[in-house]
Amino acid sequence: MFHRKSESGQALIILVFAIIGLLGMTGLTVDGGMAFTDRSKAQTAADTAALAGALANTKGTGITNQVITNAALNLAASNSYNNDGTRNIVNVTITATAPGVCPDTGKIVKVDITSNVPTTFANLVGLKQITNKVTASSRACDVSGTAGSPLYAGNAVYSTRTSACGNGTSDKALGIQGGQLQMWGGGLGSASTDGDCMDFSGGNVQLKKEESGTDCADINSAASSGTGGVHQYDGIKDICGNKNYNVSFPAPPADLNITCTGNADKSGNTLKPGNWPGTTGVTGDFPQAGVTTLLPGTYCVNGDFTLNGGANLTGNGVTIVMNTGGIKWNGNMTLHLSGPTTDPYKGLVIYMPPTNNSQIIMNGSSNVTLVGTLLAQNAPCDFVGSGQIQKVELQMICYTWQMNGSADVQIMYSASTLYSPSTLVPPTIELLQ
Repeated sequence: MFHRKSESGQALIILVFAIIGLLGMTGLTVDGGMAFTDRSKAQTAADTAALAGALANTKGTGITNQVITNAALNLAASNSYNNDGTRNIVNVTITATAPGVCPDTGKIVKVDITSNVPTTFANLVGLKQITNKVTASSRACDVSGTAGSPLYAGNAVYSTRTSACGNGTSDKALGIQGGQLQMWGGGLGSASTDGDCMDFSGGNVQLKKEESGTDCADINSAASSGTGGVHQYDGIKDICGNKNYNVSFPAPPADLNITCTGNADKSGNTLKPGNWPGTTGVTGDFPQAGVTTLLPGTYCVNGDFTLNGGANLTGNGVTIVMNTGGIKWNGNMTLHLSGPTTDPYKGLVIYMPPTNNSQIIMNGSSNVTLVGTLLAQNAPCDFVGSGQIQKVELQMICYTWQMNGSADVQIMYSASTLYSPSTLVPPTIELLQ
């Protein structure tokens, strides 16, 4: 008798392999899905961490690479990638941008995340974890500035007045009815469209491009012409340069919003920068009696800046901000002021904000040396008596500018020493990959 072989053993083997295949498919579905989800989450963490590092770089000057690294690591940790060295590893690399990539300087922040995802079903077949590696890079360009030029470039004396002028010689944007004006390197400018707003009917005027040369500097006006009796040049010499009409001038600058820290306190014969008056009990005009030296820095003055006969004041590297009050330099006094030599207010020696329209007046036998820009766009500037501004590197921007009496004003226009506000380009950040 023949016996048929049992097929139960074969079926069992097939069943085992089927179960293994089923577990493999389940492991691929479950563990693969977890790995895919983790990869997406890790990529998001890397992207946001790279941007966090770039953002930290824009918070100010002197930001170190460690500060940037910490910002990136903290953001990654908030997304569950805490750089524990086992489950996940987070590396932050910082390099400088190549020349020309940013307007000035910048940094590349690269974040690499390695994430090990433990398996569940795949572990049964010996696959204990699935590793994801993701990367992201961001670029942070620092704040930058483009070099500027002096305000109303080419004009050593400029009137911001745009309204019409009266018939009298005293109601002019630019007027010289006495004294002597000598200018080298720069011209005269008027923003008024009224052709009668310039009046040089007296005194002596020399406008030269160079002190030792023969070429004359220009007169620039927003008026349409100088015919028909407008723009008088009677009895004065060396106005041989071009008379340019229909000149388009930019609007006066917005308030610079210059502020001071601390008080401008006196120590001996010196005054330190700060708000004046600041110390309780200080009265009278700026500066205090007995002060002969202003230390370098910014002075925010609320009150008149007055110097009378016998006064002697020197200040190098100073900006005097006249928040309120006028300037009155009278009698036989001596004044030597120069503006800062570094930004942000390089070359700005005296500033009257647009809200201050108080008068600037020099009267009498004054000996004044100013180096930099005097910006008083809404204030009248008047030179009367026998006052003198010596040969200095100066630009004067006033609402109106007048000379009378026997005043002697000598101005050299030197762009390198004048206030030349730069245009700031804000910092930027960008996710690269």
